[in-house]
Amino acid sequence: MKNTQEHIKLAQLLAKQFVGELSDAEIKQLILFEKEEDKNEILSSVREKGIDFNRLERYQTFNLEEARKKVDWKIQFRQKSKKINFTKILRYAAILALPLALAVYMLYLTDVTQPDGLGQAAIEIKPGETKAQLYLSDGRIVDLEKQQKDLIRETDGSVIEKDSLGLNYQTNTLDTEPESIAENVVVTPVGGEYQLTLSDGTKVWMNAKSEIRYPVRFIGNTRKVKISGEVYFKVAKDAGKPFIVDANDVEVKVLGTQFNIMAYPDERSIQTTLVEGAVSLKAKELSGKTTSVGLSPGRQADYDRFSKSVETREVDVDRFIAWKNGKFVFEKESLNDIMRKLERWYDIKVFFQSNELKNMRFSARIDRYGNINDILEKMQQTTNINFDIKNNIIQIKKK
Repeated sequence: MKNTQEHIKLAQLLAKQFVGELSDAEIKQLILFEKEEDKNEILSSVREKGIDFNRLERYQTFNLEEARKKVDWKIQFRQKSKKINFTKILRYAAILALPLALAVYMLYLTDVTQPDGLGQAAIEIKPGETKAQLYLSDGRIVDLEKQQKDLIRETDGSVIEKDSLGLNYQTNTLDTEPESIAENVVVTPVGGEYQLTLSDGTKVWMNAKSEIRYPVRFIGNTRKVKISGEVYFKVAKDAGKPFIVDANDVEVKVLGTQFNIMAYPDERSIQTTLVEGAVSLKAKELSGKTTSVGLSPGRQADYDRFSKSVETREVDVDRFIAWKNGKFVFEKESLNDIMRKLERWYDIKVFFQSNELKNMRFSARIDRYGNINDILEKMQQTTNINFDIKNNIIQIKKK
Protein backbone atom coordinates (compact mmCIF):
# COMPACT_ATOMS: atom_id res chain seq x y z
CA MET A 1 0.00 0.00 0.00
CA LYS A 2 2.76 2.42 0.91
CA ASN A 3 4.61 1.91 -2.40
CA THR A 4 1.38 2.30 -4.37
CA GLN A 5 0.54 5.51 -2.57
CA GLU A 6 4.06 6.82 -3.18
CA HIS A 7 3.78 6.05 -6.89
CA ILE A 8 0.43 7.82 -7.10
CA LYS A 9 1.96 10.79 -5.32
CA LEU A 10 4.92 10.68 -7.68
CA ALA A 11 2.58 10.69 -10.68
CA GLN A 12 0.71 13.66 -9.23
CA LEU A 13 3.94 15.59 -8.70
CA LEU A 14 5.16 14.82 -12.20
CA ALA A 15 1.90 15.86 -13.79
CA LYS A 16 1.76 19.05 -11.74
CA GLN A 17 5.30 19.82 -12.84
CA PHE A 18 4.28 19.34 -16.48
CA VAL A 19 1.43 21.86 -16.18
CA GLY A 20 3.36 24.29 -13.96
CA GLU A 21 1.25 23.91 -10.81
CA LEU A 22 3.84 22.71 -8.27
CA SER A 23 3.87 24.51 -4.93
CA ASP A 24 7.17 25.30 -3.16
CA ALA A 25 6.70 22.31 -0.85
CA GLU A 26 5.95 20.00 -3.79
CA ILE A 27 9.05 21.17 -5.65
CA LYS A 28 11.16 20.15 -2.65
CA GLN A 29 9.34 16.81 -2.41
CA LEU A 30 9.99 16.06 -6.09
CA ILE A 31 13.68 16.89 -5.63
CA LEU A 32 13.82 14.41 -2.72
CA PHE A 33 12.13 11.74 -4.87
CA GLU A 34 14.77 12.28 -7.57
CA LYS A 35 17.47 11.41 -5.04
CA GLU A 36 15.90 7.98 -4.42
CA GLU A 37 17.28 5.48 -6.94
CA ASP A 38 14.05 3.54 -7.60
CA LYS A 39 11.94 6.68 -8.05
CA ASN A 40 14.57 8.40 -10.17
CA GLU A 41 14.44 5.41 -12.55
CA ILE A 42 10.68 5.92 -12.90
CA LEU A 43 11.14 9.64 -13.48
CA SER A 44 13.80 9.09 -16.14
CA SER A 45 11.71 6.42 -17.86
CA VAL A 46 8.64 8.64 -17.99
CA ARG A 47 10.54 11.68 -19.26
CA GLU A 48 12.23 9.74 -22.04
CA LYS A 49 8.89 9.00 -23.74
CA GLY A 50 7.39 11.26 -26.35
CA ILE A 51 4.28 13.43 -26.11
CA ASP A 52 1.09 12.10 -27.63
CA PHE A 53 -0.67 15.37 -28.47
CA ASN A 54 -3.98 13.66 -29.31
CA ARG A 55 -4.11 12.07 -25.87
CA LEU A 56 -3.18 15.39 -24.34
CA GLU A 57 -6.27 16.99 -25.88
CA ARG A 58 -8.44 14.15 -24.51
CA TYR A 59 -6.84 14.60 -21.11
CA GLN A 60 -7.64 18.31 -21.11
CA THR A 61 -11.36 17.50 -21.47
CA PHE A 62 -11.32 15.20 -18.43
CA ASN A 63 -14.01 16.25 -15.93
CA LEU A 64 -12.44 16.20 -12.46
CA GLU A 65 -15.61 17.10 -10.59
CA GLU A 66 -17.64 14.29 -12.16
CA ALA A 67 -14.87 11.80 -11.30
CA ARG A 68 -14.78 13.07 -7.72
CA LYS A 69 -18.56 12.65 -7.36
CA LYS A 70 -18.37 9.08 -8.63
CA VAL A 71 -15.59 8.22 -6.19
CA ASP A 72 -17.48 9.76 -3.25
CA TRP A 73 -20.62 7.85 -4.19
CA LYS A 74 -18.82 4.49 -4.49
CA ILE A 75 -17.03 4.94 -1.17
CA GLN A 76 -20.25 5.89 0.61
CA PHE A 77 -22.05 2.94 -0.95
CA ARG A 78 -19.40 0.47 0.22
CA GLN A 79 -19.34 1.99 3.70
CA LYS A 80 -23.10 1.47 3.96
CA SER A 81 -22.88 -2.12 2.73
CA LYS A 82 -19.91 -2.72 5.12
CA LYS A 83 -18.20 -4.75 2.38
CA ILE A 84 -15.05 -2.76 2.06
CA ASN A 85 -12.48 -3.97 -0.43
CA PHE A 86 -9.38 -1.85 0.18
CA THR A 87 -7.89 -2.73 -3.18
CA LYS A 88 -10.94 -1.32 -4.93
CA ILE A 89 -11.06 1.68 -2.59
CA LEU A 90 -7.46 2.43 -3.53
CA ARG A 91 -8.44 2.15 -7.17
CA TYR A 92 -11.28 4.61 -6.62
CA ALA A 93 -8.97 6.95 -4.74
CA ALA A 94 -6.56 6.78 -7.63
CA ILE A 95 -9.30 8.19 -9.87
CA LEU A 96 -8.94 11.45 -7.98
CA ALA A 97 -5.35 11.51 -9.15
CA LEU A 98 -6.37 10.85 -12.75
CA PRO A 99 -6.37 14.42 -14.02
CA LEU A 100 -2.76 14.57 -12.85
CA ALA A 101 -1.60 10.98 -13.04
CA LEU A 102 -3.14 10.53 -16.49
CA ALA A 103 -1.00 13.40 -17.66
CA VAL A 104 2.02 11.18 -17.11
CA TYR A 105 0.38 8.43 -19.16
CA MET A 106 -1.14 10.60 -21.86
CA LEU A 107 1.76 12.97 -22.32
CA TYR A 108 4.54 10.46 -22.21
CA LEU A 109 3.26 7.00 -23.06
CA THR A 110 3.81 7.08 -26.80
CA ASP A 111 6.96 8.03 -28.66
CA VAL A 112 5.79 10.39 -31.40
CA THR A 113 7.87 10.24 -34.57
CA GLN A 114 8.36 13.60 -36.24
CA PRO A 115 10.36 14.48 -39.34
CA ASP A 116 13.63 16.33 -38.81
CA GLY A 117 13.22 20.06 -38.49
CA LEU A 118 11.19 22.47 -36.40
CA GLY A 119 7.57 21.33 -36.10
CA GLN A 120 5.25 24.23 -36.76
CA ALA A 121 2.85 25.39 -34.06
CA ALA A 122 -0.88 25.07 -34.73
CA ILE A 123 -1.29 28.60 -33.41
CA GLU A 124 1.15 31.49 -33.26
CA ILE A 125 3.09 31.59 -30.01
CA LYS A 126 3.17 35.25 -29.12
CA PRO A 127 5.79 36.90 -26.90
CA GLY A 128 4.83 38.52 -23.64
CA GLU A 129 3.28 41.97 -23.41
CA THR A 130 2.40 44.70 -20.96
CA LYS A 131 -0.22 43.26 -18.61
CA ALA A 132 -0.75 42.85 -14.89
CA GLN A 133 -3.34 43.03 -12.14
CA LEU A 134 -3.50 45.54 -9.31
CA TYR A 135 -4.89 44.34 -5.97
CA LEU A 136 -6.21 47.22 -3.87
CA SER A 137 -6.45 47.21 -0.09
CA ASP A 138 -10.27 46.83 -0.08
CA GLY A 139 -10.18 43.69 -2.24
CA ARG A 140 -10.84 45.32 -5.60
CA ILE A 141 -8.85 43.93 -8.53
CA VAL A 142 -7.96 46.17 -11.47
CA ASP A 143 -6.98 44.60 -14.79
CA LEU A 144 -4.14 46.88 -15.86
CA GLU A 145 -4.04 45.50 -19.38
CA LYS A 146 -7.57 46.69 -20.07
CA GLN A 147 -7.54 49.74 -17.81
CA GLN A 148 -7.11 52.85 -19.93
CA LYS A 149 -5.54 56.10 -18.74
CA ASP A 150 -7.35 56.84 -15.51
CA LEU A 151 -7.13 57.74 -11.84
CA ILE A 152 -7.64 54.99 -9.26
CA ARG A 153 -8.61 56.00 -5.73
CA GLU A 154 -7.56 54.01 -2.66
CA THR A 155 -9.54 53.69 0.58
CA ASP A 156 -7.18 56.08 2.43
CA GLY A 157 -7.78 58.78 -0.18
CA SER A 158 -4.56 58.18 -2.12
CA VAL A 159 -4.78 58.60 -5.87
CA ILE A 160 -2.99 56.27 -8.29
CA GLU A 161 -2.46 57.41 -11.87
CA LYS A 162 -2.64 54.82 -14.64
CA ASP A 163 -0.93 56.04 -17.79
CA SER A 164 0.86 54.64 -20.85
CA LEU A 165 3.98 53.90 -18.78
CA GLY A 166 2.21 52.03 -16.00
CA LEU A 167 1.16 53.03 -12.49
CA ASN A 168 2.32 56.24 -10.84
CA TYR A 169 1.94 56.80 -7.08
CA GLN A 170 3.64 60.21 -7.06
CA THR A 171 0.29 61.92 -7.59
CA ASN A 172 -0.60 61.50 -3.89
CA THR A 173 -1.19 64.96 -2.39
CA LEU A 174 -2.89 64.27 0.93
CA ASP A 175 -2.44 67.12 3.42
CA THR A 176 -2.79 64.93 6.51
CA GLU A 177 -1.42 61.52 7.41
CA PRO A 178 -4.15 58.84 7.35
CA GLU A 179 -4.57 56.53 10.35
CA SER A 180 -3.30 53.59 8.29
CA ILE A 181 -1.46 53.35 4.99
CA ALA A 182 -3.07 51.25 2.30
CA GLU A 183 -1.00 48.46 0.78
CA ASN A 184 -1.19 47.43 -2.86
CA VAL A 185 0.01 44.39 -4.81
CA VAL A 186 0.84 44.20 -8.51
CA VAL A 187 1.10 40.76 -10.13
CA THR A 188 2.31 40.02 -13.65
CA PRO A 189 1.15 36.72 -15.14
CA VAL A 190 3.12 34.32 -17.30
CA GLY A 191 3.69 36.26 -20.53
CA GLY A 192 3.37 39.64 -18.86
CA GLU A 193 5.53 42.58 -17.80
CA TYR A 194 4.77 45.90 -16.13
CA GLN A 195 6.22 49.17 -14.80
CA LEU A 196 5.31 51.38 -11.88
CA THR A 197 6.64 54.42 -10.04
CA LEU A 198 6.34 54.29 -6.26
CA SER A 199 5.39 57.30 -4.13
CA ASP A 200 9.05 58.17 -3.44
CA GLY A 201 9.92 58.24 -7.15
CA THR A 202 11.49 54.77 -7.24
CA LYS A 203 10.94 53.15 -10.64
CA VAL A 204 10.11 49.46 -10.86
CA TRP A 205 10.23 47.09 -13.85
CA MET A 206 8.54 43.71 -13.37
CA ASN A 207 9.32 40.62 -15.43
CA ALA A 208 6.80 37.87 -16.18
CA LYS A 209 5.29 35.83 -13.34
CA SER A 210 6.33 38.34 -10.68
CA GLU A 211 4.76 40.12 -7.72
CA ILE A 212 5.47 43.21 -5.67
CA ARG A 213 3.74 44.34 -2.45
CA TYR A 214 4.21 47.93 -1.26
CA PRO A 215 2.51 50.78 0.65
CA VAL A 216 0.84 53.47 -1.44
CA ARG A 217 2.97 55.97 0.54
CA PHE A 218 6.15 55.45 2.54
CA ILE A 219 6.06 56.71 6.13
CA GLY A 220 8.51 56.23 8.99
CA ASN A 221 12.25 55.73 8.67
CA THR A 222 12.32 53.05 5.96
CA ARG A 223 10.86 52.28 2.54
CA LYS A 224 10.09 48.56 2.40
CA VAL A 225 8.61 46.38 -0.35
CA LYS A 226 8.25 42.62 -0.78
CA ILE A 227 8.81 40.80 -4.07
CA SER A 228 8.68 37.44 -5.79
CA GLY A 229 9.84 36.66 -9.32
CA GLU A 230 12.16 39.13 -11.07
CA VAL A 231 12.17 42.88 -10.55
CA TYR A 232 14.51 45.71 -11.56
CA PHE A 233 14.71 48.76 -9.26
CA LYS A 234 15.93 52.29 -9.91
CA VAL A 235 15.74 53.54 -6.32
CA ALA A 236 15.18 57.23 -5.63
CA LYS A 237 17.88 58.64 -3.35
CA ASP A 238 16.88 59.42 0.24
CA ALA A 239 19.73 59.19 2.75
CA GLY A 240 17.30 59.35 5.66
CA LYS A 241 15.12 56.47 4.45
CA PRO A 242 16.84 53.25 3.36
CA PHE A 243 15.00 51.28 0.67
CA ILE A 244 14.55 47.62 1.65
CA VAL A 245 13.51 44.74 -0.64
CA ASP A 246 12.27 41.58 1.08
CA ALA A 247 12.64 38.49 -1.14
CA ASN A 248 11.73 35.94 1.55
CA ASP A 249 15.14 34.40 2.29
CA VAL A 250 17.06 37.51 1.29
CA GLU A 251 16.78 41.18 2.27
CA VAL A 252 18.46 43.89 0.20
CA LYS A 253 19.05 47.36 1.66
CA VAL A 254 19.97 50.44 -0.40
CA LEU A 255 19.83 54.23 -0.24
CA GLY A 256 19.71 55.06 -3.93
CA THR A 257 20.88 52.73 -6.66
CA GLN A 258 19.94 50.47 -9.58
CA PHE A 259 19.85 46.70 -9.27
CA ASN A 260 18.08 43.57 -10.45
CA ILE A 261 16.80 40.83 -8.18
CA MET A 262 15.69 37.42 -9.44
CA ALA A 263 13.77 35.43 -6.81
CA TYR A 264 11.45 33.00 -8.59
CA PRO A 265 10.11 30.28 -6.23
CA ASP A 266 11.02 27.54 -8.75
CA GLU A 267 14.66 28.67 -8.99
CA ARG A 268 17.27 27.25 -6.65
CA SER A 269 18.99 30.60 -6.09
CA ILE A 270 18.14 34.24 -5.49
CA GLN A 271 20.39 36.50 -7.55
CA THR A 272 20.97 40.18 -6.80
CA THR A 273 22.91 42.02 -9.51
CA LEU A 274 24.13 45.56 -8.89
CA VAL A 275 24.20 48.04 -11.78
CA GLU A 276 25.25 51.20 -9.93
CA GLY A 277 25.51 52.49 -6.38
CA ALA A 278 25.89 50.09 -3.45
CA VAL A 279 23.74 47.56 -1.64
CA SER A 280 24.01 45.41 1.45
CA LEU A 281 22.40 41.99 1.51
CA LYS A 282 21.29 39.89 4.47
CA ALA A 283 20.44 36.20 4.32
CA LYS A 284 19.86 33.36 6.77
CA GLU A 285 22.41 30.57 7.04
CA LEU A 286 21.65 26.93 7.88
CA SER A 287 22.64 27.65 11.47
CA GLY A 288 19.91 30.27 11.71
CA LYS A 289 22.39 33.11 11.91
CA THR A 290 22.23 36.04 9.51
CA THR A 291 25.08 36.66 7.10
CA SER A 292 25.69 40.04 5.45
CA VAL A 293 27.52 40.93 2.25
CA GLY A 294 28.06 44.16 0.37
CA LEU A 295 28.02 44.62 -3.40
CA SER A 296 29.73 47.08 -5.70
CA PRO A 297 28.67 47.76 -9.31
CA GLY A 298 29.18 44.83 -11.67
CA ARG A 299 28.98 42.22 -8.94
CA GLN A 300 26.28 39.69 -8.10
CA ALA A 301 25.24 37.95 -4.89
CA ASP A 302 23.94 34.40 -5.41
CA TYR A 303 22.02 32.93 -2.47
CA ASP A 304 21.56 29.16 -2.61
CA ARG A 305 18.21 28.23 -1.07
CA PHE A 306 19.35 24.67 -0.30
CA SER A 307 22.74 25.27 1.27
CA LYS A 308 21.66 28.66 2.70
CA SER A 309 24.94 30.18 1.56
CA VAL A 310 25.85 33.35 -0.36
CA GLU A 311 28.53 33.69 -3.02
CA THR A 312 29.53 36.94 -4.71
CA ARG A 313 31.14 37.23 -8.14
CA GLU A 314 31.82 39.66 -10.94
CA VAL A 315 29.36 39.30 -13.83
CA ASP A 316 28.39 40.77 -17.18
CA VAL A 317 25.57 42.97 -15.90
CA ASP A 318 23.99 43.33 -19.35
CA ARG A 319 23.25 39.61 -19.41
CA PHE A 320 21.18 39.78 -16.23
CA ILE A 321 19.24 42.95 -17.01
CA ALA A 322 18.73 42.22 -20.73
CA TRP A 323 15.07 41.31 -20.16
CA LYS A 324 14.38 44.90 -19.02
CA ASN A 325 15.89 46.21 -22.25
CA GLY A 326 13.91 43.90 -24.54
CA LYS A 327 16.57 41.24 -25.08
CA PHE A 328 17.48 37.68 -24.14
CA VAL A 329 21.21 37.25 -23.53
CA PHE A 330 22.41 33.68 -22.98
CA GLU A 331 26.09 33.04 -22.26
CA LYS A 332 26.95 29.33 -22.14
CA GLU A 333 23.63 28.82 -20.39
CA SER A 334 22.01 25.40 -19.96
CA LEU A 335 19.06 24.57 -22.21
CA ASN A 336 17.05 23.85 -19.07
CA ASP A 337 17.60 27.39 -17.73
CA ILE A 338 16.94 28.95 -21.14
CA MET A 339 13.66 27.12 -21.62
CA ARG A 340 12.44 28.08 -18.12
CA LYS A 341 12.86 31.73 -19.11
CA LEU A 342 11.09 31.17 -22.42
CA GLU A 343 8.26 29.36 -20.61
CA ARG A 344 7.58 32.40 -18.46
CA TRP A 345 7.75 34.87 -21.33
CA TYR A 346 6.01 32.99 -24.16
CA ASP A 347 3.52 31.13 -21.91
CA ILE A 348 4.60 27.70 -23.14
CA LYS A 349 5.11 24.26 -21.60
CA VAL A 350 8.40 22.51 -22.31
CA PHE A 351 9.14 18.79 -22.06
CA PHE A 352 12.56 17.16 -22.41
CA GLN A 353 12.96 13.67 -23.83
CA SER A 354 15.91 13.11 -21.48
CA ASN A 355 17.76 14.90 -18.69
CA GLU A 356 20.88 14.85 -20.86
CA LEU A 357 19.33 17.45 -23.15
CA LYS A 358 18.76 19.84 -20.25
CA ASN A 359 22.50 20.24 -19.75
CA MET A 360 23.34 21.37 -23.29
CA ARG A 361 24.86 24.86 -23.38
CA PHE A 362 24.02 27.78 -25.66
CA SER A 363 25.10 31.39 -26.17
CA ALA A 364 22.91 33.91 -27.98
CA ARG A 365 21.62 37.50 -28.05
CA ILE A 366 17.99 37.57 -29.18
CA ASP A 367 15.11 40.03 -29.43
CA ARG A 368 12.75 39.35 -26.54
CA TYR A 369 9.73 40.37 -28.61
CA GLY A 370 10.58 38.18 -31.58
CA ASN A 371 9.05 34.94 -32.83
CA ILE A 372 10.02 32.00 -30.64
CA ASN A 373 10.60 29.90 -33.76
CA ASP A 374 13.57 32.12 -34.65
CA ILE A 375 15.13 31.35 -31.26
CA LEU A 376 14.56 27.62 -31.52
CA GLU A 377 15.80 27.42 -35.12
CA LYS A 378 19.11 29.02 -34.17
CA MET A 379 19.62 26.42 -31.47
CA GLN A 380 18.51 23.57 -33.70
CA GLN A 381 20.87 24.52 -36.55
CA THR A 382 23.96 24.09 -34.41
CA THR A 383 23.00 20.96 -32.46
CA ASN A 384 21.51 17.49 -32.81
CA ILE A 385 18.16 18.38 -31.23
CA ASN A 386 14.64 18.90 -32.59
CA PHE A 387 11.86 21.11 -31.24
CA ASP A 388 8.40 19.69 -31.89
CA ILE A 389 5.68 22.30 -31.35
CA LYS A 390 1.92 22.06 -31.07
CA ASN A 391 -0.11 24.93 -29.70
CA ASN A 392 1.87 26.12 -26.67
CA ILE A 393 3.65 22.82 -25.98
CA ILE A 394 7.26 22.23 -27.03
CA GLN A 395 8.89 18.82 -26.90
CA ILE A 396 12.70 18.70 -27.09
CA LYS A 397 14.16 15.52 -28.58
CA LYS A 398 17.35 14.22 -30.14
CA LYS A 399 17.46 14.17 -33.93
